[in-house]
Amino acid sequence: MAVNYDVPYFSQRNNEIEPWGTCGATSAAMCLKYFNVPDLGSLPQYEDDVKARFDRLGIDHGSRSGIKQLLEGLGLRDDLTSNGSVSDITQALDSGKICILHGYWTDSGHILVIRGYTDDGYFYVNDPYGEWFYEGYRRNASSFEDNKGENQRYSRRLISTAGNAWNLRQALYYYDTWSSNEIENTATMWLHRISR
Repeated sequence: MAVNYDVPYFSQRNNEIEPWGTCGATSAAMCLKYFNVPDLGSLPQYEDDVKARFDRLGIDHGSRSGIKQLLEGLGLRDDLTSNGSVSDITQALDSGKICILHGYWTDSGHILVIRGYTDDGYFYVNDPYGEWFYEGYRRNASSFEDNKGENQRYSRRLISTAGNAWNLRQALYYYDTWSSNEIENTATMWLHRISR
């Protein structure tokens, strides 16, 4: 059963506050907006207000515990696991939850939202940086709202290998070499399963 929730898209590349490194805050903002959490401040962009909230509270916007703390402090539930698998993602989506996944699509690591999946082996993602390709990113523009990363289809292979890796080099190696069994059954992903 395919699902694709209408999670609003925000690009991190045009954020006023640290656009190069706010994938966690921007992903959290997409989930907060989806669950109708009202504006958190007076900045022009919702995601900048979310980042400012992380900063005011002294919470690390790129850490598992930091994202969980902020989301739960604003009334959402975050069923966080450090042992997630691709089947955990589909089960969460089937139960009406939205997912945030930490992984290695970039050298420094990256965080994105998983909003649904297809019947033919793909996940629908909102990637705040743009659209991932094996050779790199087709990045969002930095000077205006751009949506290259909105509702992208990323394969189970890509989600599993990037989500289960501990660096980009390892993620690309897994991407090239993993069997279907490894893709489906490796369970070391840092996965937030978010609901109201």
